[in-house]
Amino acid sequence: MTSAVNFAEPATPSRKQHRRSMTQSLRCCAAVLCTGLLAATAVQAQTPAPTWPSKPIRIVIPAPPGGITDGVARLVADHLQSNLGQPVVVDNKPGGSAVIAERAVMNAPADWHTLMIAPSSVWTDFPLTVKTPFDVHKTFTYVSDVASMVHMLVANNSFPPNKIQEVLDYAQKSSGPINIANLSPGTRSDMLGELLSEKSGGRITAVPYKGSAPAIVDLIGNQVQLTFEVVTNAAPLIKAGKIKALGVVSPNRSRLLPDVPSFAEQNMPDFVLPDASVGLFVLSSTPPSLVQKVRQEMDKVTQSPKFQAQLRSQGFDAPQPSTMPQLQQKMLSTVEQNRKILSKLRVAGN
Repeated sequence: MTSAVNFAEPATPSRKQHRRSMTQSLRCCAAVLCTGLLAATAVQAQTPAPTWPSKPIRIVIPAPPGGITDGVARLVADHLQSNLGQPVVVDNKPGGSAVIAERAVMNAPADWHTLMIAPSSVWTDFPLTVKTPFDVHKTFTYVSDVASMVHMLVANNSFPPNKIQEVLDYAQKSSGPINIANLSPGTRSDMLGELLSEKSGGRITAVPYKGSAPAIVDLIGNQVQLTFEVVTNAAPLIKAGKIKALGVVSPNRSRLLPDVPSFAEQNMPDFVLPDASVGLFVLSSTPPSLVQKVRQEMDKVTQSPKFQAQLRSQGFDAPQPSTMPQLQQKMLSTVEQNRKILSKLRVAGN
């Protein structure tokens, strides 16, 4: 999820209501996930491939200008434009848990020149936690990783614990409130915050926010004590001494903060998740030959040394090379892992 957001006041629904909202579409998503992929393939096979690109390409993103997704999308647009010889424009459509952006792609002319770049969570996380007017798994196909994003748990500097287990121990002993800022519903930060709250036996209160910026402001001001944040955003604040790092969610440490141990190193396997990513989506009705063409063009971009250097300069990691089947399997595995976490939260919330 992009971290550029408007500075709005946090909402205040109860944690139990929030958990129920997170999981209301869980059962139906699990049932349609694999059949959706098969149905999309069948539709693709019926449609002949057009000449592509034959006009300017539009990349829709579910984020305002200036954030993580926007920056990555504009890098991709520059490289695609240079490689393909057609203008490539970025169209910002923030809001609605990505539904506004998704609708813009769905309603575009059926000439396959409108794509979407978004956090992978719009496919792996959101459909399990946010009710949408259409089936995201059937409607969109994830074609390419563009950039990897590592999440970590950060804290206010005055918060006593410095390790994950110390956080849980402190929560059991403390008589004062301990709040964790959860970012927009459906995001990985949201799910991880709820999981940490559940691990503490409800002693840590999850407070919903509409995005990263207001959450970080309140974290520095000690209105909340904890939040899960993307390392790209957190690293400058940690290095400046404004907040502190407690653990990295990825299986491995982040190259940006190599001294910060992972959750895995701190014997917290429940919190070890694959790196989130920003990636490129197409409609599942896109002809297979065109999907392959888009994939090939994206491989040229993401494997370019210049592009990878530009990503690193912005604090991202380049995606690991993978085949299309490997990429789809990673997405399905992440959905299943998220489903298990949410099932656990649903039981704990009852």
